[in-house]
Amino acid sequence: MVKQVSVVIPSYKRKTSLLRLLKSISSGVNSQSEVVIVEQEGQNKEEMRRIGRKLGLTLHYIYLPKPSTTHAMNVGVLSAKGEYVLFLDDDVVVKPGLIANHLKNFKDPKVAATVGRAVTKDQPVEPNRRDTGRINWLGRFSDGYSSTIRQEVDTVIGCNTCWRKDIYKKLGGADEQFTGNALRFESDLSLRAKKMGYKIIFEPKAEVEHLREETGGARKSEGRIQWCFDFFSNETYFFLKHRPKFLLPVFLFTKTEWALRCMFGFGREVSVRSMVTPTLGILDGIRKYIKYFYENRR
Repeated sequence: MVKQVSVVIPSYKRKTSLLRLLKSISSGVNSQSEVVIVEQEGQNKEEMRRIGRKLGLTLHYIYLPKPSTTHAMNVGVLSAKGEYVLFLDDDVVVKPGLIANHLKNFKDPKVAATVGRAVTKDQPVEPNRRDTGRINWLGRFSDGYSSTIRQEVDTVIGCNTCWRKDIYKKLGGADEQFTGNALRFESDLSLRAKKMGYKIIFEPKAEVEHLREETGGARKSEGRIQWCFDFFSNETYFFLKHRPKFLLPVFLFTKTEWALRCMFGFGREVSVRSMVTPTLGILDGIRKYIKYFYENRR
């Protein structure tokens, strides 16, 4: 049966957070909605189904043995029966009217995706930001997703974004070469949609509270040096896909502070591995781009 919206929730090592999210979303779903959980650690299928029945949710559970944010999203979309797909992080709590406020923006056929407001724990709230989600010439993006001003943006954030499923599939989904912490996959997906002439709208009335759990997901607690490797790899890959190649040295210079943080640890691990990780990450990002380039030659 075709649904109006599928809520896809990739989850990794956050069972308690996931259960909290399901409870918060239950009042906003109806017979035209479904929830698709893509869990990547621990097989909690029966418990999730039991909670789903208790909350009155149409719930589908998928288990993936290998963690990958982008792969989990794509697998969730393949299972989704909705015309629209709402992606939520497993450590958010939704506010009333979330789904309806996302969907009202799709009356405009040129809107490919929406991104909702995210008020993040321990971060300042900026209600008057008018430059939310902009990406500059060096690929850096502005935040501002706690703004209360509706506006067109360059990029979504993954914790609270809704897509037309047909356009998501037309784009080929999330690029699964954004690995590990998967930084910048949202910007990559968004810019690909905009290059096709579509719009992305920031809708502040579609709100979540982002609790940013300290463990699980893509946090540094999963391994600081590995996180840094993924940071440099994914940032470099994104830049090469979407910005002029000759600016790469300038781009890398802007990452000097991040390289020093990785190399010297500021009281944490300092080793040969920490020293070489930024360079290895950059080289991995270049490798990813070369692979992408040859696979997409016409």
